[in-house]
Amino acid sequence: MNDSISFIWKWLSNIIRFIRRKKNPIAADDSSSSSSNSKVKQIIVLGIVIAVIGIAGAIYYGSQFVKEEANAGGTLPYTTQSQIKNISPIDLEIVFVVVMLVGFGIFTYGFVERVDKPLDFYPT
Repeated sequence: MNDSISFIWKWLSNIIRFIRRKKNPIAADDSSSSSSNSKVKQIIVLGIVIAVIGIAGAIYYGSQFVKEEANAGGTLPYTTQSQIKNISPIDLEIVFVVVMLVGFGIFTYGFVERVDKPLDFYPT
C-alpha cells in the first residue's frame, strides 16, 4: 500500500513540476498573463486531484464488487459489510468512474486554456 501511495505522490509531484515550468519568459512579464496562468494551474491541479479521487474509489469499490461476486454472498474472514446500505459496490464504482471522468475533463480543460506562446509567434 505504501509503495502505491509513494508512486502516486511522485507522479503528482512530477506533473506539478511540469505545470510550474515556464515556457515563455516574455509572456511571464505581463501581470495579467501570470494571473491567468496561475488560475490555469489551479484548474489543472484540481482536475488531477479529482481524477485521483475517482481512480482510488473506482479501484476500491471495483475490488469490493469482484470479491462479492466471487464469493457469491459468502463472508470472508476479516471483512466487514459495506457501511452504506442499499447501494451496491458496482453502483459506487460507477459513481467514482464518473468522478474520474469529470476530473480528467477538468484536467484537459486546464491544458486547453493554457497559453504558452504569444499571438504573434508565427509570422504571417
